[in-house]
Amino acid sequence: MTEESDTLELPARDRRGKLALLGPISLGVAVLSWLTPFLGIAVAAVAIILGVVSIVTRREYRIDWTAVAGISVGGAQLFFEVVLLAIGVSGL
Repeated sequence: MTEESDTLELPARDRRGKLALLGPISLGVAVLSWLTPFLGIAVAAVAIILGVVSIVTRREYRIDWTAVAGISVGGAQLFFEVVLLAIGVSGL
């Protein structure tokens, strides 16, 4: 075997078991965080954690872009909620 064949990564869609669902669940929870105004921060944090776990546990698989999307959408929700909280505290 050559060194190049050792570095090949498998597509994320070929991932087996429960870990394969972390990326899509992260994206779904992130979208759900925008629909739950009272629990938005907590739900967004869960989406980010699921996405990070999906990426960290990928081993020989490529990065699951649904996990990246979940982290991005959850991060946007978290940022939005923090900005709203800062505006509320400042009294603007």
